[in-house]
Amino acid sequence: MSSSYSSANIGGLLNKLLLLGVWLWSCRAASSTVVKSGDISKVEDAQNFHMYYGQTFKVIKNAIDGRSYLLIQNNSRMASRTKYCTSRIKSFVIPLSNYSVDTDLFPAHFTSQSDQPQSCNFANFVPFSEETPLQRAEWIKFLGVFANAESRANQVYGAVSGENVDNSINKMTYNISNPDDGDQLHAILCTVDVVIDGTYTSEPENYTQSTFLQNINVDDNSSFAFLTNQSLWRFDKRVQNSILDWFDGAVSQPQLVLADLIEAIFPTGNYTTTYFRNIAKGEDVVNIGADMCNRNSSIALDPTILPCQ
Repeated sequence: MSSSYSSANIGGLLNKLLLLGVWLWSCRAASSTVVKSGDISKVEDAQNFHMYYGQTFKVIKNAIDGRSYLLIQNNSRMASRTKYCTSRIKSFVIPLSNYSVDTDLFPAHFTSQSDQPQSCNFANFVPFSEETPLQRAEWIKFLGVFANAESRANQVYGAVSGENVDNSINKMTYNISNPDDGDQLHAILCTVDVVIDGTYTSEPENYTQSTFLQNINVDDNSSFAFLTNQSLWRFDKRVQNSILDWFDGAVSQPQLVLADLIEAIFPTGNYTTTYFRNIAKGEDVVNIGADMCNRNSSIALDPTILPCQ
């Protein structure tokens, strides 16, 4: 009696053998030694990554691209005998000795360009796939597991999440070239006291209130309370070579984003915003550089916790 297997059957069999191999290696390693990986991190708010723990390994599942990262403790048997580099799973030996965000010459290279060709040491780090500031900040736990630094990651996230960051802010998008959308936008703008303009521009330093009015096709602005009150904001205050720090620093410091929003909505006049600038008052961007950093770059950044006012 003859039998045959389709490519799908063979692929399914190989996947099962792969999982069985991982299980056997983990069981053999666990039977001889139990490697402590430090404190365990749990995903509380983020939606796009998940973590699982074994005796001598960890697995991170990236929900955006479906990739999994098998992180193997360096003093386990698996470390020298197990290596995966496929479109679905990659393995890393941890804790990492070093890592990079701009080169592939390190044991791990974290990137947000998940749609580009990647080497075996690439790991997709995409906090901006999340909807809210607090969810983005929790991606520090994603990085922490690569360094066995869960305790530190939990501490930092606990500090910023304890600042009562509001996750209820919603965004609405309008196509101003569509007359119905334009009318709806103008009607809404007539009812609000504060506006945060998120329009993309390649030259944030040249974006002013006049630019905003041109974008929404408005000549007479006398009916807008937010302009009378001088409360028109953008989140492009900190830039480096026209790249916004909003996509970097603001991810790890959601409590400062919250403080900026509070000042924008309930102005006190005695707080200097970090990421938001008021273009209704002609506030310019701040060009940041290495000369503005007053700490050793090899030392981890502590979250800025503002005092209650």
